[in-house]
Amino acid sequence: MSKGKRLTNIASGLCGSFASRNNTLDAYWSIGKLRSLAETHGRTSVSFDLLHAGIEPSSSDLAAVTARYRRLLAKLAESSFVPMADIAVANVQVDFVPPPWPRPIYAKAGWGEQYLMTVTIQANGRASGLARHAGYCRPHDPARERQSARVPDNLPGKTHV
Repeated sequence: MSKGKRLTNIASGLCGSFASRNNTLDAYWSIGKLRSLAETHGRTSVSFDLLHAGIEPSSSDLAAVTARYRRLLAKLAESSFVPMADIAVANVQVDFVPPPWPRPIYAKAGWGEQYLMTVTIQANGRASGLARHAGYCRPHDPARERQSARVPDNLPGKTHV
């Protein structure tokens, strides 16, 4: 398998996991929290640099999400036989004002507004991988949402990503 395909597999794994309802922070869906962060800062998108553990706009509250996906990046790279030292770029961008697309006829207003997530992985030697996911979300609102019943991510002894 070519390095480009391996990087695309890594990007797809990160993208699928990041968009999942299992991606929680304080037992709430991280994407909703990201939309709230963007709105608070007057931004239309949020970007994560997984190699340097950075987030733009800056937020110490979301450091746990960055750390979790940095670990997942390392795990996926290892299972794809791509040395972490070869990865030059690992970014996740969530755009909350993407070009509009038609809502499916079964869409509900309560789903929120559209977002587009793009995961980019690039390695030394010009190989790159890209994955995208489109969906709907509202800004985080604890009064309207239920917390996840799963084990919180910050408990001691929690070992999975």
